[in-house]
Amino acid sequence: MKQKELLKDLRVDKGGVIPLYIQLRDILKDLINSGKLTAGGQIPSENALASNFKISRMTVRQAIQELIREGFITIRRGEGTFVSSVPHTQMLLKLEGFSSEMAKLGYRNHSRVLDVTRIVSFDSYEMAYSGLGETPGEPLVRIRRIRYVEDTPFAVETSFLSYRTGAGLLEPQMADDTSIYNYIEKELHIRLSRADHIIQPGLADKMIANHLEIKPGSPILKLHGTTFSMTNKPIEYLEGIYRGDQYELKVVITK
Repeated sequence: MKQKELLKDLRVDKGGVIPLYIQLRDILKDLINSGKLTAGGQIPSENALASNFKISRMTVRQAIQELIREGFITIRRGEGTFVSSVPHTQMLLKLEGFSSEMAKLGYRNHSRVLDVTRIVSFDSYEMAYSGLGETPGEPLVRIRRIRYVEDTPFAVETSFLSYRTGAGLLEPQMADDTSIYNYIEKELHIRLSRADHIIQPGLADKMIANHLEIKPGSPILKLHGTTFSMTNKPIEYLEGIYRGDQYELKVVITK
């Protein structure tokens, strides 16, 4: 779709209470989330946006800076402004599966299952046993996956489930496109309510660097924590490793 046609019939409300740059930011964000502005594609120039919406270039620039800050777009010197090839901001304040979260941001995503294994090793996986409230000697199901966004490896995630919860994913081994959250909620009829996660910085070792296609020693973010059901029962213990160059945590604090 040509940029002129893309902006056709889009307007800002100059008499409204919402600042014009916020209105423009949200219009562009909607175009990105809907896929009308695609990942890697160039967005209309400042002049084109200012002319179409009959606003100043300063107002346009404010909207652009907001979208850059939120990770939706990037500036390439001498070329223009482009939709980010992968999202740089992931909202962790709402409990959603990775695929659903990325899809809402307008990005193609998929997973590759590395292995699905039955484990009985408290000494090696003490954090997982503790997070799930399982006693030593009880089997767990471990699921390791690489997450991709726009064909770029974005994260390595390891999910642990109790055997009674995860046994259905062992035989046959879960498919690459299986959503663990959908399986838990739709197949097992367990409603999920919240996740308690801790996020820490780190550096990629050789194995993680290979999976994420980055150099050993590159910055990463490590996440671990438990997802709970509506009855406050621990359901999943997650260990995630995310590329530090593509991921940042956005936290909104209100009073």
